[in-house]
This record gives sequence, structure tokens and C-alpha cells, in this order.
Amino acid sequence: MSPAAHQPEVEPVTEEISGRQLWDGAVGKVFKLTSKNPGVRNVTYTQVKAVRDVEPAASGAFDIEVQCVEITGRTISSKRTYSNICKEGVLRQDPDTELIPESFGTECPLSEFEKVTNAILAYTNSYLDWVMQADPEEQTDIKVAIDVPHLVLTDMEASLVRNSPFLSKNLYFLTTNSIAAAQASIQQELNRALRGMLLADAVDANYVAQKNEAIASLQMKLKAAAQETEARRILASVEIQKRDPLARDFAAERRRPGFASLQLDSLTLALLGKSSATSVRWVTANPSEDGPVFCLGGQCAPLDFVRWAHVSGRNTVSEAETAGRKLADYFKGLNQAYTGPDRDGIYPLLKPATD
Repeated sequence: MSPAAHQPEVEPVTEEISGRQLWDGAVGKVFKLTSKNPGVRNVTYTQVKAVRDVEPAASGAFDIEVQCVEITGRTISSKRTYSNICKEGVLRQDPDTELIPESFGTECPLSEFEKVTNAILAYTNSYLDWVMQADPEEQTDIKVAIDVPHLVLTDMEASLVRNSPFLSKNLYFLTTNSIAAAQASIQQELNRALRGMLLADAVDANYVAQKNEAIASLQMKLKAAAQETEARRILASVEIQKRDPLARDFAAERRRPGFASLQLDSLTLALLGKSSATSVRWVTANPSEDGPVFCLGGQCAPLDFVRWAHVSGRNTVSEAETAGRKLADYFKGLNQAYTGPDRDGIYPLLKPATD
């Protein structure tokens, strides 16, 4: 057996790193510590700004300068609220300290810390402007019934449209422009929420679910409001049709005296696809004669095509818009009943046939 086989193994020598060296190496780094409890979530960022000797230098003591940001999310009355504290401080350490950088959590990217602090600054400034209230003696609300079209919103729904000028507390006034403004405000709030998520260590499932429900319910309300607004506009177009010279000729061109009771509004409503005492359908008398007729009070009479019209009431419809349209295509209901304006809002303007 060779002599080398009897030589003892030499253990590698490891250099002990002092606490001061660990802190010197942590300067400029950011550490993140998270905790979760029922109803409360907390995240703390700690950035090591500098490490300085303490006089007398022989003592071996040193100061650690840190900047901390603490964000706390709480669920209060089923609503998620966030608070934050930004502070700076100095930690005095002895040579034999056991405090190490990892005591403040795991290291995280500096870019994340900068995004969080920027988000806090932007949110705080906007929030202060938002919550400012007038003095109590300046509150001059008048209790009166609101007699214009509006929606009553929940607090969370109202927060989604708070950027719209059509919002008054929990009332949202409805116009064509206000519905478009609501959609724009919702998108702004969703974009802001993406930034706000940086203030929490993880997505709050309950809060996100509540916000998603509010978005869905608000979108349904806005959709119903848009449909109701369109219905009111169509009914208003009846008045426009009254002022149309071709429409005013209806009464003079009635085919039979028995239809003297025919009201212009009744036929106009029927053509607009609204509920009416007049019904319109397509009939075929023989293979060579077919066309639209209207029925009122048990009597029927043929209709003549005047021109293509639009539910908005505008006077002209371009040839490009009506290209390919056939009158018979508007009579696809039960027993060839009239089906109303098409999805583009175009419909045939008809009048009682002349002799």
C-alpha cells in the first residue's frame, strides 16, 4: 500500500463572512416580506440605502440606512381596502449582530420596488383629490324625484364610471354620449387596476370576483339602457316621418274610403317594427301578382313602395346602402309577416296603393 493512501484528508478552509460584510454587499438591494392572515394581507419592501461606520470606529458598530414601504390590504364590510406607509430609518448594529439582510425577506428586483413606489405616489395624489368634500353647510342637495332617464348604481359600479361627467353620486344619467363615456371610464378604471395590483403581494380572489361582478352587472345595465335609448329614438322618428312630404301624402292617396280611420302613426309604427294596430304582410294573389298589404280593423289593402328609409329619420339612404336589398326579404315572419327594419336600420317606406 502506498504511503499516499495513509495521508489524512484535508478539510477545505471556508472564510467566515461577518454581518458587516453581508450588509455592505446588500447596499442598493431590495428585500420583500409577505404575510397573510384571514382578512388581512401584508407586504413590506425594504431597500438598503447605505451602511456607515459609527464613531468611534474601533467599536465595530455600524448603521444601516433603509427605506421601507408597507402595504396592507384588508377586507372590511365585504370591500377590499388598501393602506400604505412609506418611511426611512437607521438601524444601529453591534459587531456581533445576528441581523442579516434576509431578515427582511427574499431579494426582489429593484424595478418592482420602483413600480410600487411610483404607483403609491400616483394613487395617493389622485385619491386625495377624489375624497375631498365640501363643508357640511355647503351640502345643498335637494330631495326631488329624478325625472330623466338614469341608472341607480352600487358603490362599486359607481367607482367604475367615476371619470364620467354624467355621474352624480350613485345616479348615472343616460344619453347616447353618456353610455359611450361610461364604457371609456370602465376601461380607464381597468387600466388603473392593473397598476393598483402592484400594491398587493397576490391577487385578492374575493375582491377581484366582486369587481368582475360589478363590471358585468354595469355592462348589462348599460346595454339595456342603450336598447331603451334606441327605442325612444325610433319612436321619436315617428314625428320625423310626419314631417316627411311623402309621408304626408298617405291620407290623400288612400285607396278606399273604408280606410279613412287609418292613422299615419299606426302604419309608421308598424313599418318601424313597433307594436301597432296595423299589421303588414306579403300576399300572393296569383303567380303573377304579389306584394305587401296592410290590415286594419278587419280590412286589408295593398301598399306601394315609396323608397328606402332609415330608422334615424334621415331623409336619404344612399344607393350603396340599399344595393342588393329586396322588398320581399322584409317579409319573412309567420305567414309572410313584415319583420321590421334590418340590422342596419334600413326599412321600406310604404304607402297605401293608389287606384
